[in-house]
Amino acid sequence: MHPALHYDLMQARLADLHHQAQRDALARAARRARRARKQQSGHPVPRLPAVAARRVLTILSARST
Repeated sequence: MHPALHYDLMQARLADLHHQAQRDALARAARRARRARKQQSGHPVPRLPAVAARRVLTILSARST
């Protein structure tokens, strides 16, 4: 094979591998993003821990009696 043809073929192959790697990286990022959205629950995160919320409710109920 002529060296110039061989060089052009290798450059084309290298460019193809580079584009394939970019597509794969984008696909992995999209999968991670979908997985992260699935793992998030639709419920809001409580701002107070359960123990603190119970204490507040106990104090409020004690004042109302």
